[in-house]
Amino acid sequence: MEKVISALANVDALKVFYAAGEGIESSTEAIKELGLTQKRYYTHLRSLMEAGLIEKREEAYQQTTLGKICYKLGEAFESALSHRDRLELMDKLKRSKSISLMEKEEIVHAILKDNFSGFADLLNGGMGSVGIVQTLEDIKVGVRRLIEKAEKNMYLATRYTDPSVTETILNCLDRGVKMYLLDGDKKNLSQKFQLIRLIISHPSMVKLFYQIFRSSNVYTGYTDNLPYSFIVVDERYVGIEIPKPQSDEFFLGLFFENELLARKLIEVFNLLTMKAIEDPKKEFSEKIYAQLPKET
Repeated sequence: MEKVISALANVDALKVFYAAGEGIESSTEAIKELGLTQKRYYTHLRSLMEAGLIEKREEAYQQTTLGKICYKLGEAFESALSHRDRLELMDKLKRSKSISLMEKEEIVHAILKDNFSGFADLLNGGMGSVGIVQTLEDIKVGVRRLIEKAEKNMYLATRYTDPSVTETILNCLDRGVKMYLLDGDKKNLSQKFQLIRLIISHPSMVKLFYQIFRSSNVYTGYTDNLPYSFIVVDERYVGIEIPKPQSDEFFLGLFFENELLARKLIEVFNLLTMKAIEDPKKEFSEKIYAQLPKET
């Protein structure tokens, strides 16, 4: 996060970054159009590339996916700054004890409707249309909240195995939600002792896995080619992990309310399942479960 913010924390850097949104085919022309010296131009270009915001593609410098997301968030931030007085009014309303919660929501909706429609839920304190989390634990919290929100279906492709998320999935089964789960945690395939360690630390996980795999409402599969984790709920709510550039490590997580993005990620999910195999946890959990004493 510090590297990204540092790369953008300069007017000249923003000029180069915005120019890359359209694509920079000629650095010579860009230097003239942006009114920069060669040194300043290439210094900021290098910083933006090192931060993973720009890459050279098809003979042009262009924004990466992370760069495009930062660009959109930047637009939202500029909009917020230009309407700071409205946001200050919202804060005062939230602190007021003389106005009911319903009245607050109606007033806030009226304030946000014209200029912050895409961010209304976030600013109003609900399950945000756009939200950013900076730790892996926070993204797990967001995923659990989305699963709890599911009414019709859920697509979850994840590079992590987490007991709290698994338990939330099991609770979701009682509501008849159709669930499509794609495991991308390589430890589950290459190192079974990781599963044994998980089961020792969380004995209830065996039963949870067993019940999930037996449900007719659940599809499960495994892929070792999952570049990032994501979740789609009710073809509308989305959570997505952004790994560090050129690394598999967690960088940040984003949550959206966007039907177009949801459809695109479902397409990605379906493509990944075409080459998926049976989740190794299924057979393993069935064998362990068979050895457990049954309740009478």
